Amino acid sequence: MRIEFNKTYTQTIEGVAFGGLPQETLVELFKDGRIFSHFIERVLARDFQQTHVGGCKAYDLVDPVDSTIIYDQKTFTANGCGFMSSSMKGTGRSFDKEKFDETAKGLIYIVVSNVKFPEIKIRFVKGEELAHKYPRGEIPFKDHDTFFRD
Repeated sequence: MRIEFNKTYTQTIEGVAFGGLPQETLVELFKDGRIFSHFIERVLARDFQQTHVGGCKAYDLVDPVDSTIIYDQKTFTANGCGFMSSSMKGTGRSFDKEKFDETAKGLIYIVVSNVKFPEIKIRFVKGEELAHKYPRGEIPFKDHDTFFRD
């Protein structure tokens, strides 16, 4: 597929299976962004012809022609979507607005909703634009439908 900014792509993930676990269990697991992200990064790389970057780096995908174009996948779950770097999330960590803005400038975010998994929604947004709209690096769940509206 061709990448278009601020366009919502809708897909249904087919054939999810693991060791005979019931479908309901797998759907529950894949609604957890920590699990989902490892799989969706590879789906995005395949479907949008990008190069996947292994491990937990500062970004997840790179354009295969221009390595200065980098993408960071963020999952929009029932808890919303935090798109600040992981170094600013969690106990004992603090939000650094200056660092956040600088990081966002160099990224393209791929925001993927797994709220209705196995149906997913995908949206490519320039980091600077997303940071301007959500200056604390968080998209609240109440904005889900508006965010993914074309």
